Amino acid sequence: MIELMIPGKGAITLSVLVLDFNGTLALDGRLLESVKEDLKRLSLFMDIHVLTSDTFGSVERQCQELPVKVKVLGSLDHTQEKGDYILTFNPDRVVAVGNGSNDKIMLEKAGLGIGVIGFEGAFTSTLLSSDIIVNDIKDAFGLLLEPQRLKATLRR
Repeated sequence: MIELMIPGKGAITLSVLVLDFNGTLALDGRLLESVKEDLKRLSLFMDIHVLTSDTFGSVERQCQELPVKVKVLGSLDHTQEKGDYILTFNPDRVVAVGNGSNDKIMLEKAGLGIGVIGFEGAFTSTLLSSDIIVNDIKDAFGLLLEPQRLKATLRR
């Protein structure tokens, strides 16, 4: 769990991390090697969920040795399904991270939405729905692993 007092905003408590897969954690269906250790470290204080349309059909295999829960989306409206998934938790305690069009509502509903530009770029509307925008997933993980960075970014 991450607990912070944000000047001008108040206290925040974050305990759930919801991540998009392709474009955020993976490129072309392959998990980025650089994220594995960070996911293991983050799992010590956050419950981690990976939501995906699974475009490449690889998410289960790619995440099998990681401390994450994988949810392959099954509805016809993945944007809404991702947003609804956030509501299965206390949304104020959720950090959501994504880059695509179908991540927009998820980032809006989460207590903290982080938009990632990354290798695929990012959907403009999704970035505008984010509280913070970062260049890549390692930057997003850095904010969570060193929470004072969040404080510096979010203060008013």
